[in-house]
Amino acid sequence: MKWGVDIAPWKLEYGLQSPPVVLPAGALERGCAEPFTVTDEQRRALVDDGAVIIPALLSSEWLEYLRAATDWQVQHPHFWSVAGVASGLYDYIQRSVWASNEAFANFVYYSPLASALAGVADAEKLRLSTDLLMVNPNKGFKWHQDNQNGPIDAFGDRKALRWWVTMDDTPTDHGAPVYLKGSHRNSVVSQDAVFVDLERDGLLAYPELLEFKPKAGDLIVWHARSIHKIDGPSDQDWGNSKRRVFGGTVALNDATYESMGRALFSDMGSHGLQDGDSLDHPLFPLIYPRPDPLEQSARSAGRCTRTTEGMTRLAGNIFASAGEMLSWTNVVNPDKEEQKAGGS
Repeated sequence: MKWGVDIAPWKLEYGLQSPPVVLPAGALERGCAEPFTVTDEQRRALVDDGAVIIPALLSSEWLEYLRAATDWQVQHPHFWSVAGVASGLYDYIQRSVWASNEAFANFVYYSPLASALAGVADAEKLRLSTDLLMVNPNKGFKWHQDNQNGPIDAFGDRKALRWWVTMDDTPTDHGAPVYLKGSHRNSVVSQDAVFVDLERDGLLAYPELLEFKPKAGDLIVWHARSIHKIDGPSDQDWGNSKRRVFGGTVALNDATYESMGRALFSDMGSHGLQDGDSLDHPLFPLIYPRPDPLEQSARSAGRCTRTTEGMTRLAGNIFASAGEMLSWTNVVNPDKEEQKAGGS
């Protein structure tokens, strides 16, 4: 279905949001992520292949909670969604939704997500470095790697994980995430590249495809360097189906702040951190082994939102990130080489 999101200034919400959705029983009392068991086979798949699907992460209660939070958000669009919605790439898209919407903050604090991510990475600590709510990717995204992962070294070994929780079953003829198996080990794609050409960039060395057809409540985890794509519907309309996804990046263990002078859309708050400093800050909240009450209080008080200081930092780094910004211009261009990777 097509969501008609009205982003007229008088229709938007501008501050903290608190949807009338009820957490699954016991979540607040537990005070940390719900336990979830990851298998050795899933851990090996992530290491060997660069991506893995973990079925049935969410119970029916958590799935309905996340759907309700998402539908409410789309019906009450936030100011920070304007640029993404206006682009037409998605019916609705918003980064750092955890910081403005209490329901999404509680999801990252208390759902099984953090337990599964820590389990698949054998990590002792997780911090959320960025998140992204995405509804109906109308044009799809051709072969690319992810480099909007927050101010961290996401491409380093055991530094970070990308994650993606879907709220809807994958349609039969589009919308399936496809990865180049093993491409997280490539050393040919520069870190500032987003979209890639499989032949020009030397990626035909990874001919095997991993195509996942996730069902509602499934989790996909991958390395930021893993080359992947997703095809949207040919008419840019999801028809009777939906594709609601909540995704992002987590920093593993004792991560450090590493902006590297990049323009980072999840690093637009005030924090005073310098490259090499510990990432410990409410803007990049601890979510495993358990959230920090002081950081939670900072979010609830509105101290994790975008600021003039943070937006000035972003603007100052745009020129240094020119390569990445230019790569984004390929978002709607057909990838003429995609047939050369397994014929997909």
